[in-house]
Amino acid sequence: MKRTVWVLLLAGLLGSGAPVLADETTATFAVEKMTCATCPLTVRIAMKRVDGVRDVKVDFDSKTATVIFDDSRTSVEKIAEASTNVGFPATPNGA
Repeated sequence: MKRTVWVLLLAGLLGSGAPVLADETTATFAVEKMTCATCPLTVRIAMKRVDGVRDVKVDFDSKTATVIFDDSRTSVEKIAEASTNVGFPATPNGA
């Protein structure tokens, strides 16, 4: 009985295959209208709420945001739109 349980458990773990990892993409955005120390917080929260965004770092001095996201769940356009919608127009660098 114990052997059957272990075999089933092992088969379940191995049979499922390796987990499929989504492709992570990093994009940097130029962010306009950041004039105070709390602006980056608003931008970060807005971008982070986009489904598929894993991490956001906003730099007030350089007026940029660097975003790591799952490109199968969102796009640079949706991330830029989230920032723009809260009053801080964002443009992907290189666009």
